[in-house]
Amino acid sequence: MNSLTSTFMTADNLPNSNFLPIDFNFLNNPQYADLSIEAIFLHALYTQRMTCSIHNSLQDGSWLDEEKIPFIYYSNAEVSEVLRISERKVTTLRNQLAELGLIKVVRHGLKNYRIYVANPKAPAEGTVMKFTFKNYRAPQTVDKSRDAKSASTSSQNLPISTSKQLVKTTNKTSETDVAPKKLQQPVDKEAALLAGLQARYAHLIPETAFMRFLPFCDNRYLKAKKFVDLIFKAKYVANQQFIKAGLPPEAEALTFENNPYFKNGLPDAIAKACEQIYRYGNVSQPEAFFFSFLKGFFVEKIRQFLVDSYEVNDHLAATLERVENFQKRKVLVKSA
Repeated sequence: MNSLTSTFMTADNLPNSNFLPIDFNFLNNPQYADLSIEAIFLHALYTQRMTCSIHNSLQDGSWLDEEKIPFIYYSNAEVSEVLRISERKVTTLRNQLAELGLIKVVRHGLKNYRIYVANPKAPAEGTVMKFTFKNYRAPQTVDKSRDAKSASTSSQNLPISTSKQLVKTTNKTSETDVAPKKLQQPVDKEAALLAGLQARYAHLIPETAFMRFLPFCDNRYLKAKKFVDLIFKAKYVANQQFIKAGLPPEAEALTFENNPYFKNGLPDAIAKACEQIYRYGNVSQPEAFFFSFLKGFFVEKIRQFLVDSYEVNDHLAATLERVENFQKRKVLVKSA
């Protein structure tokens, strides 16, 4: 079988998760007739991110606002990179969705915007459907208690696409006959939790960084979460050193979003730390070593960003010197 035919869809490899969900209500409801395909695609992207927020919220209560409503953070810059369009275009598409009540954008803090995502409305009774079937989903992915209530039963209680075709050939085939028993696989809870963890911090920690420490987590969520917590703890402590030395807390150099040296260098820093811990086996306190190593990395990358991005005037030079002296004092204390 050649490389093309080997990717053809069959009953064994239906795309149950690795795709963006486009709600048929966008195509069946005349209310959305003027909504651009790009805007619909953007809503699908928000929906996919929202599923991650909801998943994490069910685990630990995170990603819920004060009224216990789930939300997402998804900057226009991130969307621009994914959809390959300008940030100005993303703003236009986002406004289209907001005008139709499909999303609500609320400013949170100085720079962040919370995005609340709504399901599209079902078409009114009697509307002629452009799509008269619903998607087939393998049994292990169906959970009626968590299905989005985006369509009324009377208007869209339709046969699945697979069963619709089978009805034409035989009247004895029911919808339950469509799903082969061999598709019923146990859900890997740890894998789902790991995927949710990675999606939650994808806008801050690059995938390559996750790949550096995940092999040492034995596919366990709690172990991976410990690595993530140590990364953010190390960054926080590094930030505090610069803030105490006189750098404003809102400085761009202190954020993942504005300091590219963080994301670009983090995978290699994690790889070096893990090599010391797991290859040589001479680290008595792995967590403390990982934290200390990453703290040093963040301190260096903040300093590098400041030196490369700004003119080193007297104030900045004094700030950098105070941080350097603080680092030296820490080394002397440890040596003593």
